[in-house]
Amino acid sequence: MKNPVPRCLLIALLACSAPGSAAGDETLLPAPLPEQIVVSASQIVQRVMDTAASISVIGSRELHDAQAEQNLSESLLRTPGIFALNRQNYAQDLLISSRGFGANSTFGARGIKIFVDGIPGTAADGQGQISHVDLASADHVEVLRGPFSVLYGNSAGGVISVFTENGKPGVAATPYFSGGSYGQRKYGLKAAGEQGQINYLADAGSLHSDGYRDHSSVDRTNENAKLTFKLGQDTTLYVVANGVALRALDPLGLTAAQWQSSPSAAGSGAASFNTRKSVDQTQGGTVFQQRLGPGDTATLSLYDGDRQTTQYLASAVNGVVNLQRNFHGLAGKWLHQGEVAGMALKLVGGVDSNQNQDHRLTFSNAAGQALVAASDQDYAMSARNLDGYFQGELRPDERLALTLGARQSATSLSAISNNALASLGEHNYRAMTGMASAQYYVRDDSNLYLSYGSGFDTPTLNQILYSPSYVNFAGTNSGNMALQAARTRQVEIGFKSEIPGKAQLRGAVFQADTRNDVVIAASNGGKTAYLNAPRTSRQGVELSAQWQLPYQLQASLAYTFLQATVEQAYTVNITNTSNVTTANTVNAGNRIPGVPGQGIFAELLWRRPDKSLEFALEGRASGSMAANDLNRAYAAGYGIVNFRALVRQELGQWSVSEFARIDNLFDRSYVGSVIVNQAASQFYEGAPGRNWLAGVKGTYRF
Repeated sequence: MKNPVPRCLLIALLACSAPGSAAGDETLLPAPLPEQIVVSASQIVQRVMDTAASISVIGSRELHDAQAEQNLSESLLRTPGIFALNRQNYAQDLLISSRGFGANSTFGARGIKIFVDGIPGTAADGQGQISHVDLASADHVEVLRGPFSVLYGNSAGGVISVFTENGKPGVAATPYFSGGSYGQRKYGLKAAGEQGQINYLADAGSLHSDGYRDHSSVDRTNENAKLTFKLGQDTTLYVVANGVALRALDPLGLTAAQWQSSPSAAGSGAASFNTRKSVDQTQGGTVFQQRLGPGDTATLSLYDGDRQTTQYLASAVNGVVNLQRNFHGLAGKWLHQGEVAGMALKLVGGVDSNQNQDHRLTFSNAAGQALVAASDQDYAMSARNLDGYFQGELRPDERLALTLGARQSATSLSAISNNALASLGEHNYRAMTGMASAQYYVRDDSNLYLSYGSGFDTPTLNQILYSPSYVNFAGTNSGNMALQAARTRQVEIGFKSEIPGKAQLRGAVFQADTRNDVVIAASNGGKTAYLNAPRTSRQGVELSAQWQLPYQLQASLAYTFLQATVEQAYTVNITNTSNVTTANTVNAGNRIPGVPGQGIFAELLWRRPDKSLEFALEGRASGSMAANDLNRAYAAGYGIVNFRALVRQELGQWSVSEFARIDNLFDRSYVGSVIVNQAASQFYEGAPGRNWLAGVKGTYRF
């Protein structure tokens, strides 16, 4: 094995463990489950139980305790309906899908809205990035799925909102370090506190890994800061800023034969083209909140940022992409809580405006060197959107809640050539989307709900760049501005039940039907073109549960069953390695690639009453998934087990914790992710065998 697990890890952790402060029968008593509060479903603070939506909260414990704090996939696997596949490739980000939406993204996150402290991580064209998310300073993550997400507009197949933690009274400094298999190490320093009317947090951290696979090393630094100014009894100003610098090699995918032979190898072309990616991004924003009266609050948000990306692809022509993006936006929101005719009423209305302006340059890739060529692109590209929305919730009595919402969206995409290549033109998209729901409490601790929503999903700037004929046959590129926006109608029936502090059970059955779904039409030589599939559908079941058990045990479960299929056949053209192109039919009934049929996460946690020591077993299983639209290649399902341990001590003014974890305890060999429709059949991205990570964190309070 490439990186054996040090046997001394668990022994050292046990030796560091402080004795428990509890005595007698206290070890038999469970600690209560915390009540979960969210804002993403209705943009008003409320309990998860009171929302007619599938929404999950990933709390601070799940984010930080004995976790690597490197990728959102660590915590998103706890959420039913979400598949966050770790490519083991920082040059391409995670492959994240929500109920099957976003699974065909070739990079970043598409079809899912991402927010950090209310500032969008998704651009106006619907393309999202997650590399700037700083998990080390995150307080919690809210994950919204289903009809309520359509109120977030374009490309809102789901919503992921990350919230930075607040400082506590006084001043605290927290250095942290972790290291493990494959030369992995992460270190940083976090400072937080509250002085008078100012609350603050700042974090800076660095990550390095040699990578599980050949040609997959990464260096990444993240900075994140949040300042909260209480300007008066009714006025609050939030200032947030973050940045990321990334340098990552790209190992590409493997064919089935290559993966069977050496799953940790780099794919064909990675070395010869020296495939890699660099990203430098900074962004900042302000959120101004003013209480106008007993039941009214106004919020104004502004943000601005820039992102410089250079990527070397496994392709000679246009094989080096240099993309400079500036993005900014403005949002205004009004909240009202009151009564009408004796019934509780909540109203939310607002306007969102976002814009990104891109300067896209390409060069030829000659053995990893950028060379000027006549085929080079020089495009000025832009995406703009302007949305208005309104949402209301009425409670005729204590057991019934009715919600209605609508959003008017306008999005425009354009690409103008600055050289001899032809301009691609402009396309304007407009849509009215909406949702309605009814929730009924059959008991004080149990309710049922029914929700309906209609949404839309425009192509991204990357998806309108190439025409299918150009990708397959070369010649002149005319772009793909004729792509239509996908339109989706979805319905969900769900239930929520809980025994306060002891157990939580939630489930949903959902159906989503899409027309003009944006799917891959052709992939060849590092370029991808798209088309509109007539009809696709996504249907399934989600279940999640938590229980507090005797002897300080806690159990958690998240299960997803998902059928994502083509409902009406369509044709794609495929060019093979011999440059021969053939027409192929994607049949009705085919599975949408990149979407596992099932997923399960289970955890059994034991923790001392004084929280000085805890152990946990994590079980994770995934069903098979198609690797291409034709369903001629699949990645098999798998199941793995992880183990983690954490100890804590109070040493004067220091609060110290140490952890160790072993992932893939039984050393299973499996495919962790796929590159959908990869032209040379290099679909497969292998996951590591047994690997380890250990770390220490200390907080000093001044």
